[in-house]
Amino acid sequence: LFVHVTTARMRAVLCAIVLPKLVAAFSGAALRSPATRCRALSRSTQPLERLVSPLAASDKDASSSEDASGYAAREIGKYALATGVQYVLMVSALAVFDTFISTFFVAPLFAFISLRSRIFSLLDNSRPDRDAQDGKATPKDIKRPFWTPPGFLFPIIWLSITVLRAVSASYVFAATGSLLSPPLCALLLHLCVGDTWNTITNVERRLGVSALGCTFVWVSLLNTVRLFDDVSHIAAKVLSPSLGWISIACVLTTNIWLINDPGKRPLLPARKDGTSAPLRVSHLFQLQPTSFGGRKVV
Repeated sequence: LFVHVTTARMRAVLCAIVLPKLVAAFSGAALRSPATRCRALSRSTQPLERLVSPLAASDKDASSSEDASGYAAREIGKYALATGVQYVLMVSALAVFDTFISTFFVAPLFAFISLRSRIFSLLDNSRPDRDAQDGKATPKDIKRPFWTPPGFLFPIIWLSITVLRAVSASYVFAATGSLLSPPLCALLLHLCVGDTWNTITNVERRLGVSALGCTFVWVSLLNTVRLFDDVSHIAAKVLSPSLGWISIACVLTTNIWLINDPGKRPLLPARKDGTSAPLRVSHLFQLQPTSFGGRKVV
């Protein structure tokens, strides 16, 4: 009897209240225009969109982060590969000369290698066009510290470093009797690291990466001086002054990065920071790579 009465009351409630409201709702929806129905549907899905949109944004940010880290890893791998290939080519070339060279020709050989080590590089090692930069060491749109040396001093300084490298290398050869001794191989590696750094600085124009890369140039030179000292104290003393100039170059590079919106110029390679220089076999044996202005420069 209780079940019967309860069921009867439920039917009465459904017929008197629920069914009329359902009919009114459906009839109203049927009478509304398509645009009105779309707006109603949009309002009904807004809570779901608010729940989903943070998740979608999070997925997009994660994908962007993974893409940025992958790009940086590929660019760093490119730098490492270019440096490694250049080092192997230079060592292979010295292995040929090592079979017949005499001490008298070691200094001229290393002077040439110091000035033209880029002929063994797969990267574009173009030097900046000083005329286009009004004789400055950096492009016109790059801010420089007030103490930046005049542009004409840079070739003079690098030529003096070339002399130091050539003379110190001859002392090492006299002490070891081989072009392939660890100290001279360390010097070759230092030149390779320097050429890759030049590409980052002058071709790709990545100020943050250049500031970080300069530390590798400095460390490779410090290691070279240490190995020189193991076989010849004179050779180490001759090469040591170049550490001073590389130190100044690193401080200058870091200062340039800091005063040129470092937030937009990260320490690691990024797609929107500079222009990536490709690896090309055609870059080999270029004594005078094309400058930014399209002319041939030293």
